[in-house]
Amino acid sequence: MRHTHRITLLLALGLCAASAQAVAGEAIQECVELSGSQQVSRFGTQYVLVADGDAYYRLSVSSSCDGLQMATRFDLSADGQSGRICPSGTRVKLNKDDCKVSAVERIDETAYARYNKRR
Repeated sequence: MRHTHRITLLLALGLCAASAQAVAGEAIQECVELSGSQQVSRFGTQYVLVADGDAYYRLSVSSSCDGLQMATRFDLSADGQSGRICPSGTRVKLNKDDCKVSAVERIDETAYARYNKRR
């Protein structure tokens, strides 16, 4: 009986770890060309959320991005190309600020909905 409990516990821990990883997101490895019909919004004072078809992203911006909290316009670019996000070199132009993106993570739809709800 003890052995069965151990296996059950290990399976439960494995599932918890997998779901935590999906929520945290996975850093993109290559640049992504956005479709042009993406939805972009802010989450808190350090994140930008992007929904592009069935792909969802959370972009971390540098701490010096003061305009993010009041932003209503978001233009994403990387390598001088608008509508593109990359593992490094991505920028987000806001109403009155231009901010460096420090990380781009792909997240799942559930995490996107949760973040978007709490913004």
